[in-house]
Amino acid sequence: MTVAQAIIHSRTLLSRASIPDSQFEAELLLAHVLGKERFWLYMHSDLELDSREVWRFLKLISRRAAHEPVAYITGEREFWSRSFYVTRDTLIPRPETELIVEAAVRVTENLGAAGLALLDLGTGCGILAVTLTCEIPGAYCVATDISSSALKVARRNAARHGVESSISFVQGDWLAPFSLTGRNRRTGAKEISSFDVVVSNPPYIGVSEKSSLEPDVRDYEPDKALFSGDDGLDAVRLLVENVHCILRAGGLFFCEIGCGQGKTAISMAEDTGKYAGTEVIRDFSGLDRVLAVQKKAD
Repeated sequence: MTVAQAIIHSRTLLSRASIPDSQFEAELLLAHVLGKERFWLYMHSDLELDSREVWRFLKLISRRAAHEPVAYITGEREFWSRSFYVTRDTLIPRPETELIVEAAVRVTENLGAAGLALLDLGTGCGILAVTLTCEIPGAYCVATDISSSALKVARRNAARHGVESSISFVQGDWLAPFSLTGRNRRTGAKEISSFDVVVSNPPYIGVSEKSSLEPDVRDYEPDKALFSGDDGLDAVRLLVENVHCILRAGGLFFCEIGCGQGKTAISMAEDTGKYAGTEVIRDFSGLDRVLAVQKKAD
């Protein structure tokens, strides 16, 4: 079987399983098996695959036909032009989350990077903590997650991108690792009681919506990273109502939300009376994506 024949055959199998972009995904998986980039396949379409390569490739195609996401099959997903390890213990990175990076990097340009304290709540595979630390040299980040397995993946990604010395990883549920009364709480290498910028991509899907999700998401990604109460806003509500306790005066909080949740999220923030400004950042389609709030100055 040649490279071209393998792609044609697997494309048909994926199409029958109602997998969108079947050709693209077949190419990704074959490139992964061969340890090559996708463009290499086009230049070597007549290359004969050996029996072991064919067996490995068809095994991966079978997994994808069962709707297992490509990111879990290959163990990789790109975010902000960097490749990150992912496992089924972590949410798969999505392009929408890059809006948080854009917003945080933009505001830190005005604050000055040196000595900035960043916090990533619910870090998962570490995309926000690692990306922000890479993009804001001189900043120090604390990254939390309730899952020890997710933190192992995040640590691998920090090491992969050379920022492990600039991030402390702490196991805990949202704000639980930090004192909300002003006392410092040890978080690894440093003691930090407040932060200049806090970011989070919490779960924001309602439990009742689970059956309507695509099987790629519903059957494979961790429930704790997807669902948060009946309205999907339990985690967002907890963070908005309490994150001001660990924000420095004038500090900023960027939180990913679901499309259509912007108005409710704004009301939550305003009801606390702790924030000087609130905004919803929308994506290129005009959908609500990120809640941005700034703590009042002292």
